Amino acid sequence: MAKPFTQKNKSFIPIGWREWVIFPEHDDFPVKAKIDTGARSSALHATHIKEYYNEGILRIKFRVYQAREFLYLDRKIIDYKNIKNSFGDSETRPVIQMKIKIGNSIWKTDITLTRRTRMVYPMLIGRNSLTKKHVIHSHRSYLTGNINKNSL
Repeated sequence: MAKPFTQKNKSFIPIGWREWVIFPEHDDFPVKAKIDTGARSSALHATHIKEYYNEGILRIKFRVYQAREFLYLDRKIIDYKNIKNSFGDSETRPVIQMKIKIGNSIWKTDITLTRRTRMVYPMLIGRNSLTKKHVIHSHRSYLTGNINKNSL
């Protein structure tokens, strides 16, 4: 039986239904994300996608966009996943692994790349990316801190 959440247990990290996700390996580039426990996988809005081989390893180049700032990335593709999106359509997405930071916590997670142009948030954090120490407060936002980068 699972332990109930109590205020006495300080090991839980509270997060809101939306948070800033930071890419610590890339100059702390910030992206707004929706925390979605209904989604298994995390997804990142990517454009200018180009898959290629380098020394026999399948890689992907892509661009991440937040407000008026861009980040160009080059990552190894670790897998492909067939995902049914929120509109009911299935698509096969490349999966990469990246370090993310929410609040003071940093960890590696798998992220699928897709076009999220019709979505409000460029990133979605699914339940497989959350550690068992996170408690989501569905009525609160940015509990881990707010980024003030000229009102991104």
